Amino acid sequence: MDKITTTIKQPYLSQIVEGTKKIEYRDIKPYWTKRLAKVSVPFELRLINGMKKKAPEATMVIKKIRKNSRRGVYELHIGKILDTKHLR
Repeated sequence: MDKITTTIKQPYLSQIVEGTKKIEYRDIKPYWTKRLAKVSVPFELRLINGMKKKAPEATMVIKKIRKNSRRGVYELHIGKILDTKHLR
């Protein structure tokens, strides 16, 4: 399965792990367009909060990508949470 790793702010990471946030948004920009073109759905998304060795992180399955041109974002629909590390 393909995998993308990127950063995320702490409140959003907590919401995803708790299950209250089901969609992660990323701006429609060349950077994300290229990254998302290289993976096939479903894929693993690893989100890290910070750059420390023991930064909080979660790995999840993205089951669907939707391009929302009206809002200018990609909608990454979150499936199962596979793993979490260093959460408080």
